[in-house]
Amino acid sequence: MAESATAELSSDDALAVTADLRDFLLHGGTLANLHGVTEQECEGLYQLGHGFYGQGRYQEAFRMFAMLVTYDHLEARYLMALAASAQMLGRYRDALQHYATATLLLLDDPTPLLYSAECCIALQESTAAAESLRLALDMAGDQHAAVRSRAQALLAPLEAAGY
Repeated sequence: MAESATAELSSDDALAVTADLRDFLLHGGTLANLHGVTEQECEGLYQLGHGFYGQGRYQEAFRMFAMLVTYDHLEARYLMALAASAQMLGRYRDALQHYATATLLLLDDPTPLLYSAECCIALQESTAAAESLRLALDMAGDQHAAVRSRAQALLAPLEAAGY
């Protein structure tokens, strides 16, 4: 009988590898770095996903952006694109999860909050939608006039309904 081509890791070795990977990721490393995927390659994949999205091919876009988020979980553009694709597919809970992560990376940008509110509205979660919209308005200032305008338009009927 031939020996297996892959050696099994002992429990201690597996724990050490896991700890090393955890430290690598916690200190800003990405799976793209680990696997030698360049920024240019990621940008090419992003453009491909963006093209799919623009053509209304949201499932293909979702897959492309999911791969990019796996490669680089710290790139907010990838998270926003993944969330937008999920939103267009009607996967509002998934979209909310990704918008929430993007919000943590984009602390001065109200856009993820606005899109989160749109998902909450689609899910008929009016209280959460109104809260997200109010937060977006608080953050919008003069820099984000389009977001402010859209948030005001979405919030008005919710407030009229008592939310």
